[in-house]
Amino acid sequence: MTAQPTEAVNPHFLNHVVATGRSHQVSASEDILASNGMKLIAKGARIDDSVRERLLAHKLRKPLEDCMQVDAGSTSLQIEAVALLLMQKHPLLRALCASERARGVPASLAALKLSVPLESLFTVYTQCHDGRMEHTVGVAMIALALARRLLPSQIDQHQRLAIAGLVHDVGELYIDPAFMQKGTRLETSKWRHIVTHPLVGHDVLQRLAGAGEVVANAVLLHHERLDGFGYPRNVSGDEFTLDGQIIAAAEWLMALVESGSSPLARARMAHRLVPGEFSPALLDAVSSAARAAPDEPVELSSAEPLAEAVPRIVRLAGTLGRFAQARPWIDERIAEAAPALRSVLESGLQRTLRIQASFASTGLDAHNAEQLLRDMAALQAPSVYAEITTLVGELEWRMRELERNQRLRASLLAPPDKAVVADLIARLRGNAASTEPVTPPAA
Repeated sequence: MTAQPTEAVNPHFLNHVVATGRSHQVSASEDILASNGMKLIAKGARIDDSVRERLLAHKLRKPLEDCMQVDAGSTSLQIEAVALLLMQKHPLLRALCASERARGVPASLAALKLSVPLESLFTVYTQCHDGRMEHTVGVAMIALALARRLLPSQIDQHQRLAIAGLVHDVGELYIDPAFMQKGTRLETSKWRHIVTHPLVGHDVLQRLAGAGEVVANAVLLHHERLDGFGYPRNVSGDEFTLDGQIIAAAEWLMALVESGSSPLARARMAHRLVPGEFSPALLDAVSSAARAAPDEPVELSSAEPLAEAVPRIVRLAGTLGRFAQARPWIDERIAEAAPALRSVLESGLQRTLRIQASFASTGLDAHNAEQLLRDMAALQAPSVYAEITTLVGELEWRMRELERNQRLRASLLAPPDKAVVADLIARLRGNAASTEPVTPPAA
């Protein structure tokens, strides 16, 4: 007789379930059994603080996610209502979701058939932090819109990718909430907890009724990038499937929307903002949809002040200048490195070269930055001024992300190889090797 698999209950997930139970009826959808067959909770009984310790004390015969139900949870009709509000509020979402189809994106989300376990898991996630419902619905909207553009005949896949958008971050429910607070600065060792959430989400979703392998695999890839500079597995090339690219791009675009900082203009510059991170076809779909939307008026008075823009540009130009000076040293280290270190250095080199090319496209590397921006202001060219300062801001963020990723990957190397990466970071910073903590990017 084959032994039944057993599941330990994740305490962080259980805490979220119990918290959801304070505003919703959360109950057992079937008898919840310990691995030895002992009944822990009867079907229909509430899952609340009174049973928390009992559940943590035993391994379960079936995962808790398969045995719970949230009554009056986040339904497809509620998802549609949120989608309609987001469409009204955000021009970029209207542009991406524009379609001549009889059924619009919000109505298509309303038509999704969510299983009880999937809807319950989604509800627990949307209850864990303010704004989670809007974020996940926005990602689902964009994922569906991109799937329609890039996979026009695969209707079933559209639905699966919309569902993947809704649940792409459920892995966060299983991580210590102290690591998930926005703005929390984390050492590399603690950041490694954050980067596991796509893996955890994949493991949960691949065997959850209503999700399955397609949804789980797309969720697994939602922080990866085509150039290998994503996480958690640093996949690249063909390993970064189109399904995964759609979910990853959807989250990136929703982050632009949530930033409130010229999201439409930034989407139009997709090829310059994220070169090499997604396929040309996907970036074409994004930028063409954004270009088709009406222009957002840009006033110089609302753009970043010159006194703030110039120092940022000077800092970025300095970093890229030091990169150019360090290039022979980098090439030497790559030539003599063992495979693991070589992979880290080569991927970092290619990402920095693309950032360098994007910065060069502004003309700021060949001109006096302050004078060039003053000329734009004098010529009353607010859209060009805003485009350049927006691009610089994005490239700055990309450089910080690059350093964080290099530190994370270096933490897995042998000490001598780790020291090479630390030396490289110090050369680009223009100072001694740093052990500064990293700040997680917005979801």
